Amino acid sequence: MSKQRSRRQRKKLHIGEFKELGFLFEATLKPGADENALIEAFLTEAIDANELGFGGWATGGAVEKFGRGSLTEEQRQTVLNWLAARPEITTLSATGLIDMWYSTSAGEHLAAIKAA
Repeated sequence: MSKQRSRRQRKKLHIGEFKELGFLFEATLKPGADENALIEAFLTEAIDANELGFGGWATGGAVEKFGRGSLTEEQRQTVLNWLAARPEITTLSATGLIDMWYSTSAGEHLAAIKAA
């Protein structure tokens, strides 16, 4: 049986209507690709332009809404389209929208994507 929690508790615990969704991605780069230039362009054109947050590097990481809130499927697709269009990236895998506070490990999510 689930525990009844007040609105304040749900907000503090990031559950219920306060759940924050984001996604994980993993990319493989062409040999000799300029990772610094790629990450600079990614942060400027895909992350900052859409008011998102990012943790990781050019070969993968986590993308979520900057501040409080959840990423939308449209924002997720925008970021993935940007990554897929880059000539430096040879393969790209990503999770669907997942709970960024209470999700299982990143490795499990990405392994599930690669197995599908």
